[in-house]
Amino acid sequence: MSNTEIVLSDNLPSTKDSPDRGQAASNTSNIEDGTNKVRQSSFKTSKKASEETSNAEVKVSDENPKEQSGLLRNIYRLSKRKLSFSPPKSSDKDKTKAVLNENTANNSEMGIREEEARVEDDKMVENTKSPLSVMEIHQLIIRNLLVEANENINKMEKELLNERKPAKDEEYHQQYMVKVRDLNLLCDALAEQMMSIIANSLTVVKENSNYLCLAVKVIELEEAADKEWQEQMNHSDVESFRRPRKWQELWRETVTKSVKDRIANVPLFTKEQKAHWMAQHLSDLQQIIVEDLKTVKSFIQKCYPESYNIFNVYLKCYHQTVASHLECIQQKQLESSDLYSLLNWIIHTYKSDNIMNHPDLSPKVNIEGLGPLLDEQIIKNIMAKYVEALKFTVPLWMRNILKEDKAKWSEPEAHEPEIMMGCYHSHVASDISEMIVAHLNESGKISKDLKEKVLCYYLEELSNFIHCYQQDLKDRKQSVPNPLPLLIVSINSYIDLGKFIKTLKEDNAAHVNKVEKILKKAVQELNKILSDDLLFKVLVLISDLHYRFVREYITPIMKRHVSYKSSTKRVTAANKIREELGAINKMYEEFGSSASWLFPVTQHLSDFIGTNENELESKLNALFEDYPDIGEEHISALLYFRGISRGEKKNKLMKYFNQLEKNLKDPMKTTHPFLFAEIITGPVTCLPSF
Repeated sequence: MSNTEIVLSDNLPSTKDSPDRGQAASNTSNIEDGTNKVRQSSFKTSKKASEETSNAEVKVSDENPKEQSGLLRNIYRLSKRKLSFSPPKSSDKDKTKAVLNENTANNSEMGIREEEARVEDDKMVENTKSPLSVMEIHQLIIRNLLVEANENINKMEKELLNERKPAKDEEYHQQYMVKVRDLNLLCDALAEQMMSIIANSLTVVKENSNYLCLAVKVIELEEAADKEWQEQMNHSDVESFRRPRKWQELWRETVTKSVKDRIANVPLFTKEQKAHWMAQHLSDLQQIIVEDLKTVKSFIQKCYPESYNIFNVYLKCYHQTVASHLECIQQKQLESSDLYSLLNWIIHTYKSDNIMNHPDLSPKVNIEGLGPLLDEQIIKNIMAKYVEALKFTVPLWMRNILKEDKAKWSEPEAHEPEIMMGCYHSHVASDISEMIVAHLNESGKISKDLKEKVLCYYLEELSNFIHCYQQDLKDRKQSVPNPLPLLIVSINSYIDLGKFIKTLKEDNAAHVNKVEKILKKAVQELNKILSDDLLFKVLVLISDLHYRFVREYITPIMKRHVSYKSSTKRVTAANKIREELGAINKMYEEFGSSASWLFPVTQHLSDFIGTNENELESKLNALFEDYPDIGEEHISALLYFRGISRGEKKNKLMKYFNQLEKNLKDPMKTTHPFLFAEIITGPVTCLPSF
């Protein structure tokens, strides 16, 4: 090709932006030929240094050349300019201008038919003698003809190296630098296109694996070229613009990043969005791991040489990425259920046939070779957090159990307690036992050490619960009309809880013994309440019934309805009173009556009614001493019952009684309630038959 005065850009990236900035010949940025000035495209250049190429993702594009911007649009105007050149000569400038004019005219018709594009591709592939133009090479890249594009880039580099000479002419040097930058841009574009294919291979390889195969082929070729260049560097100074390419390193970084992106995109809800967000996230994570590794095994590994061991590459990437992901999650503020789900997934689910030992992945996965998902110390920290989380939730659950039990007794329409196997029964003990068993089973699946810690905590918390429950019972019994069933139910609950605690002795005898002592003490306290308080009240009730029964029995005698003048009848009546009233006293004594002060009245009444007249004063004196509340009307009624209604005998006895009353210092002071003072004398309509 003739020498040209046309430069590709007046605003090209400096050599320090190029991956091979150290090998570039000049930092010149703005070039003009005086008549034509064409700007370079906004070709994306690598962010890395010359030794590395950018790993940014680029969508595989099928854009028409006329839709390209920047350099490509300007390059397109140059048609198929070859990169070989020699120092400019004045005789060639006119020819170049003529070609430029012709190209400018042709570029006005930008509509390229599909058939013409196919023919152009064929010509581009067939041309093996010299590199294609920059535009043509870029077309190969965007059409994913990656091997051909790479071959032409290498030819382009070789030609530039062959034509590299000391700069004798400034214009020659500027044009040379423009082409060096073109080379760098094409290398970057090819790398970006290949890495985009690599990055998206998990999602598109099932539909089309050809592009991935081509990308891997180019990486293989360039890795071999890098090694060859390195070997030559050891023996002589070999020049290169883009060596080493290090595309295999870039490939590995891209694979790692693609896996990180896949894991990062797994939905992670909050507790407000979904109650069981942790379990849902782990389930989604499980699905993406298995499906992606199945894709690698069935599709992706077919595109790679065996030497890549590509399945293990992806496997390790997922293993490391998931480990980092879970380590970040465990640092959040998690509840006990979330922490258990996390521990169970890490320790059991991850290496089970649900994920890494999945039948569709076997025998590719070497589970033992993977190592633990998280470090042992991190696992211990999560376990410690689980126990701490229980310390927040368990007391809350126990308070709710107590609250529900209390609500049952506070309802106005509350029924009698539930009866089970003939005993009052409450759900307090069973609810607590079920809760403890559930958490012990959970923690036991994680590790024996965690189960022991959970058990120790529960036994300590039980001690606190029993104390609170005991205090609550003491408060509640004051507001319940009949607290007897409440206390009996509570005692039974303690007994049931004690039976359950005994089953845990094998795991932690020391703590269990401590709780058993607390339970025993609680039961003793409730028994004391029953005996000292409730049973006392029951006994007072029996004593009151005893008093009322005796009083009602005596009342008919005081009604002056019957009078027995016959000594025989009086003795019969006295014996009957002794027998019947004695039986009443004995019955209530057996019931536990404490009204023993009622017992003497039986003997006093029967003696006064059945004795001889000359002994009446002594019998009256004995009766008055035990029951000083007896009055004149009661003595008069008893005399009437004996057949003495008036006369000297009655008057004499009444005077004697009056003297007894006068001699009594404090007639109202007694050690027991009044008996006769509560009995009204007078006629009645019915009387016991003697």
